[in-house]
This record gives sequence, C-alpha cells and structure tokens, in this order.
Amino acid sequence: MDRFGEHWRNHDQKIFESWERIGREDDVLIVAGDTSWAMRMQEALPDLERIGRMKGLKVMLKGNHDYWWQSLAKMTRALHPSIKLLQANSVIVGRVAIAGTRGWLCPNDLFFTPDDQKIYEREVGRLRAALQSLESRRSEFDSLIVALHYPPTNDKHEPGGFIELIDERGADACVYGHLHGDAIATALTGKRNKTTYYLVSADAVGFSPAEIKLGVPSVEADRSV
Repeated sequence: MDRFGEHWRNHDQKIFESWERIGREDDVLIVAGDTSWAMRMQEALPDLERIGRMKGLKVMLKGNHDYWWQSLAKMTRALHPSIKLLQANSVIVGRVAIAGTRGWLCPNDLFFTPDDQKIYEREVGRLRAALQSLESRRSEFDSLIVALHYPPTNDKHEPGGFIELIDERGADACVYGHLHGDAIATALTGKRNKTTYYLVSADAVGFSPAEIKLGVPSVEADRSV
C-alpha cells in the first residue's frame, strides 16, 4: 500500500496495533470494505482469519476491490464466527441495529457514467431491503447505523437514493469508506438532520478505528444535501 504514499507503509500493523490497544471484547468493529487485495476466497483467508482473531464482533461489508467476496452462505461457513457479513441485510447487537450494503457512485458525481445507473439503483434497492429486514424487529433496538462502502451521496453532497432512505428511517449514524487522499476533503461528515456521517477509510482516520458516538451532538454537516 505504500505505493499510495509513505503514510501507508505498514498500514495493517498500525490498524491492528491500534485496535489491540483501544478495543474491548464487547466492542463492535465495522469493517467498511476493501478488506483484502486477494482475488479469490482462499487467498483472502489469511487476512480474514487475522481479522477474526481481533477483539470484539466484526461487521464486514463488501468494497469495490473485494474481488474475493462470494455468496453469504459460503463465506459464513468459512469465516471466524466473530465476523458477521452485511449485504442487503442487517444485524442487531446490544440494542443497536446495523443495516448495510456496498453502495455505489451516486448520480451527478464527477465519475458517474450512464453505465453506473443500473448498479446504483440496485444498491439503493439493497439498502432498502436491509432496512426493511428490521421492520418486524423494531422493539429489539434503540439506535440505527447505516453502513456502506461508498459515500451515501455524490461529491457535491446532493440528495439521492441513499440519503433519502437514511432520512426516511432516521438513522442515528451512517458509516462509510472508499474515499482516500485528496478525496477525503469531499466527504460528507458531521450532523445532517438526525444522522451523523462518518468517513472511516483508513487514511481518513489515521489508521486507527474511529469511535461511532450514538446520541451525542455533533458539528453540523454540509446543509446542501
């Protein structure tokens, strides 16, 4: 990873050492995609087993570079029991619900093309399905986190399908990754309506897991959303 900058050198060691220092066994760690450069599941297993040995419950999403990702059933059988997978579904842990999917580029983004429209619509549908999976379980949770790999809006922070669903459900937090380097400055972060937005890509958080604070006031986000 140091080919992307010297600050990426030994990035995995920084992350694991930080989690060992600050993490607890009863914590939940959201791994927001782009977990391994492996192309096949078998090649990714050393990375995934290392994550499985980390403290706490791990909730993992697919990123755009996770080519090793397979069906949920196959991966669930292969992965450490402390890893839960999010793909158009949800988990509830300690009165906190986490619903998510990979996401995609949003319309009117600088890099959005006509070929992206169908994938974008599919991913919005998957987030809708993830949130709908919680409808019959409303009594089981007090807080809701939406987890994505891609940002929930375009680089101009315009409204779109993901934001509409997040607002509709009144999510307490939205956690996402994908943005690195100069693109970090374009991220939607802070409070908008009821939801606090967190960019948690590795270089955005200094290669140390970021704390998601539920029910805590935050700085206002860009109101152009």
